[in-house]
Amino acid sequence: MQQSAHAFWTINLDDPLAAAPDMAGAKASDLSRAARHGLPVPPGFVIPVQCFPRGEGYRNTGELRKAWARLSGNGARALAVRSSSTHEEGAPGRYVSALDVKGWPEFLKAVKGVAASATGPATAAILVQPQLELVTGGMLFGADPLESGTERVIVSAAPGGPRALRDNQAATTYALNRRGKVVSTKRDTGAPDGEPLSPPQLRALVKLAARAAALFGGPQEIEFGFDREGALWLLQTRPLSSLTLPRARRPAS
Repeated sequence: MQQSAHAFWTINLDDPLAAAPDMAGAKASDLSRAARHGLPVPPGFVIPVQCFPRGEGYRNTGELRKAWARLSGNGARALAVRSSSTHEEGAPGRYVSALDVKGWPEFLKAVKGVAASATGPATAAILVQPQLELVTGGMLFGADPLESGTERVIVSAAPGGPRALRDNQAATTYALNRRGKVVSTKRDTGAPDGEPLSPPQLRALVKLAARAAALFGGPQEIEFGFDREGALWLLQTRPLSSLTLPRARRPAS
């Protein structure tokens, strides 16, 4: 197929343009809004939907390579390359992600692979962020997804973060009140001994849940992680809905 003369171009995640879902997709636009309001979102950039009109090959990758070099330290740091659908996020398995991507050739290959997984032309942007080394993390529910009330915040955590939960690793699940006090705890069979999260970390998560709810107008389902320096990162956020129910782990009362 003849290559297009079009160029890849990028939008920094903290740029107001990245908050437009028709350009950046739902996942990236929500992260852009969160970042610009001071929530702890890793830096990154978006290859917008408009770069993928017909699934064509792209001859001009100059700007994309510059953005890759800035974010990766010219290849010294691994990156995560993920789709950001223009449709509502929450249907798992529709798009692929490429993690721990190192080097320019592998990065360009990952971009093309993620773009090819889209359901049709111009249906997804691509979100690029550093691959974080997470000590622990998981899912934060701004309200109990199995209860009608909003008095509790639910946290499911495991070593390694949200990816470990998606791989069905045993987790520890906390129910917290709005002050960050543990109301109940449930540890899955096979979960490591000890607490994956400290009381200060749990309180930080309750505060994050409140800030996200205030920004987006309602409780959120948040993927989070703590790195080796103890920093908290917001990796993805979406409205809490019935889509959450199969993934929620309810602590014993």
